[in-house]
Amino acid sequence: MALSAAPAGQAPPLGKQLSYQLAAAVRSINWTYAIFWSMSTGLRSPGVLTWKDGFYNGEVKTRKIISLTTTEVTANDLILQRSEQLRELYESLLSGKADHRGRRPAASLSPEDLGEAEWYYTLSMTYSFRPGQGLPGKSFASNQHVWLYNAQYADTKAFKRALLAKTAPI
Repeated sequence: MALSAAPAGQAPPLGKQLSYQLAAAVRSINWTYAIFWSMSTGLRSPGVLTWKDGFYNGEVKTRKIISLTTTEVTANDLILQRSEQLRELYESLLSGKADHRGRRPAASLSPEDLGEAEWYYTLSMTYSFRPGQGLPGKSFASNQHVWLYNAQYADTKAFKRALLAKTAPI
């Protein structure tokens, strides 16, 4: 299996390079997900790490396919679409427009479409960390990688998402 999520010989679409890099990394080591946290510069919460991008590679409870009119749907397309669908669901829930199914594409997810690991991934988008706070904040402050194994058993003081992880098979 190639480590790129882009079709062979093609570069990822403009603006999707990070997503494709996360996909390649996660798939190469068979992880359930990857999250890229970034320092926020916005007015809402400057100086904190917030969700920048992610890639979900776990089990899918309900598959809804976005049709691609120009090419056949490949396994790579399906995998990348799921991460995008989870992000779109998060944004619709955040905006309060999740109940307007008539205005959303048929391939849009609703909360009841998600399994436990998908919920964990999606709810992780709501978290933010100050430098030194939580594992992402500690990693940022020390400029070192932080690895966590058996997240479902971690102390909530060290891992803010530990309670959420206990509900998900990650």
